[in-house]
Amino acid sequence: MSPLPGAVLYASIFTLGCVVGSFLNVCIYRMPRDRSVVAPPSHCPHCGARLRAIDLVPLISFLALGRKCRFCGSPIAWRYFAVELITGLVFVAVWAASGPGLQVLPSWIFASVVIAVVFTDVDHMIIPDKLVVAALLAALLSEGLLAMRGEPHLASVNLLGGALPIPGFLAGGVVGLLVFAFIRVFSQLLFRREGMGLGDVKLAGAIGAMLGPVLALLSFGLAIVAGAVLGILLLLVRLRRRMEYLPFGPFLAVCALVALVAPKTLIGLTSTLYSRWVEMLAP
Repeated sequence: MSPLPGAVLYASIFTLGCVVGSFLNVCIYRMPRDRSVVAPPSHCPHCGARLRAIDLVPLISFLALGRKCRFCGSPIAWRYFAVELITGLVFVAVWAASGPGLQVLPSWIFASVVIAVVFTDVDHMIIPDKLVVAALLAALLSEGLLAMRGEPHLASVNLLGGALPIPGFLAGGVVGLLVFAFIRVFSQLLFRREGMGLGDVKLAGAIGAMLGPVLALLSFGLAIVAGAVLGILLLLVRLRRRMEYLPFGPFLAVCALVALVAPKTLIGLTSTLYSRWVEMLAP
């Protein structure tokens, strides 16, 4: 069988992801500023000139224009190119993990949300509620599609001596909210200051709803470890002061994305990290 059809398919998915990434750039810039992502049309943030279709071709326009606005010559941030490229690659990875079928749609939506979360939290220390709502809608859509196929995702909860099956998205959402609400309250009591934003708590609930309780907890654990390691490294090289905030949303988002596209890899990685930790504590 010729590899051409497969190559064309993946190229089409990559292109779709880049187009979505172009829209995510609008969301990343406008949502933290409480602006509409629909109106006004795309324009240069420096001179205000309305961009034409030729200026908005994902990846290509950025390179063809030499990373400058056609009208005023102001530089265009590399982030715009990076978001489009990353979204295209992630769309391909999600397709490869999910395979053909409608189930890929909520996964693409969720992946798009977490990509936007990474950049809004890094740039503004904000996780817009609209992104959290979009992630929750993706979780509900995923659950609905599974139910239509006769494969509902159920979690078993031990209650009053018996096992009570409840929808996985509900169990995961509650677990995410409770875990990070506890961390938020505990950090406030311990450090006498806000140690985690409310946006992180909401995002954790949405991630739990999408992934279910087990994968969500594994991704949370990996995010906490990754955040701690990077925070310590930044302190050691003096790129961050001791009491300076480090946005945690990107760690939650990236680890949730790993869980979405490579759940077996996440399980293996967390199992290895736990084994190493036990070995270090052993006498």
